Amino acid sequence: MRIAVLSLHTSPAAQPGAGDAGGLNVYVAATTEALRRAGHEVVVFTTAPEILEPRTEHLPSGIPVHVLPRHAEDKVALHREVPALARAIAAHPDFRDTDLVWAHYWISALAALDIRDGSATPGTPQVAVTFHTIGAVKDRDTGTPAEPQVRLDAEARIASAADVLVANTPAEAADMHLLLGADPDRTLVAPPGVDLHTFTPGPMQTARADLGRTADDLLVLCVGRMQYVKGTDVAIDALAALRSDDPALAARVRLVVLGGASGGVDAAAFAELAGDMGIADLVEFLPPVPPHELARWYRAADLVVVPSRSESFGFVAAEAQAAGVPVLATAVGGLPHVVEAGRTGLLVEGTDPHVWAQALAALLRDPAQRARMGAAAHAHAAVFDWTTCVDRVLTRIGIRAPESTRNGEPRDRHHAQS
Repeated sequence: MRIAVLSLHTSPAAQPGAGDAGGLNVYVAATTEALRRAGHEVVVFTTAPEILEPRTEHLPSGIPVHVLPRHAEDKVALHREVPALARAIAAHPDFRDTDLVWAHYWISALAALDIRDGSATPGTPQVAVTFHTIGAVKDRDTGTPAEPQVRLDAEARIASAADVLVANTPAEAADMHLLLGADPDRTLVAPPGVDLHTFTPGPMQTARADLGRTADDLLVLCVGRMQYVKGTDVAIDALAALRSDDPALAARVRLVVLGGASGGVDAAAFAELAGDMGIADLVEFLPPVPPHELARWYRAADLVVVPSRSESFGFVAAEAQAAGVPVLATAVGGLPHVVEAGRTGLLVEGTDPHVWAQALAALLRDPAQRARMGAAAHAHAAVFDWTTCVDRVLTRIGIRAPESTRNGEPRDRHHAQS
């Protein structure tokens, strides 16, 4: 079958942890590759503001990524260009005879619906949508009505019109039903996967030596874009509270934040916050790194914190657990699905810094507990499988792997380029 993947506001080739790139980019790249392995003919469409003419790039496996020019500098403004982008995609030679459009995020979903509804053959191609984040959920979880009305209205329309809505967890499916009025019969729960070949356990001391880190520090890692919704400030406030509650323990802690600023936030603001809280000497801010290096950071860490205020899944939590590291996370969104409280890590209700400090202290004081949780975390991560995720979506759509598939390797024109 021919499948078009739309990720219009950000490319699956972008570095997660910077700008608009995050778990969505990991998801799109991984599911696209899983579709290729299943024997389907796959093509990706995205956009870029800095180009004047369309161009074609390729993912490492050879899957083409068609990059269309856009005028909008930010993802919200991009919705105004959806009709033109939909026409350009529908007219593209690689879109011919597409059976399924899998759209990621609300902007791509709007384009997919425009393409389907403008088709000469009613009802084709079918449209599957993964929201990744939902505006109404973010507003609810953060307590701030910050999402633009155009997004809220669009997501309600998408929920009523898409052929299949793909939820990461049962909690996200429930939010689709409650907040968007989605039909449960058109909602599918298909948990994402994790790269179990890259994110693997390994000797902590070796990883620390490779990174130039000392063996005596208690290394706490916070990975991802620095912004309010991701709770970067929560991690900093928690460490400040820990220094107040237990100065001796806090003196051994090093909080490393791997990620770039996003969401209109200046990266310097978080450094200033650490200084204002009196813990500038305990916090280090580093840029995002590629997966193989990120895996090394996970192995070097005593603990990974995921203090998000809203989170549809929690890729960092899944990756850290695959690497055998316990996770301390907020009990919100998909994180209770990813982290088994008391077994693979701890979950914290809310963002109170003293509650977070107590949870931090409980784990940092107990290396034996961290070791038990790390082993359980690695075993638990095995349930997150990209092939299963893709199979669930295609089964709901009614698409089977082509007969040309042999030993998991497809025979199509794009694969020949890899």
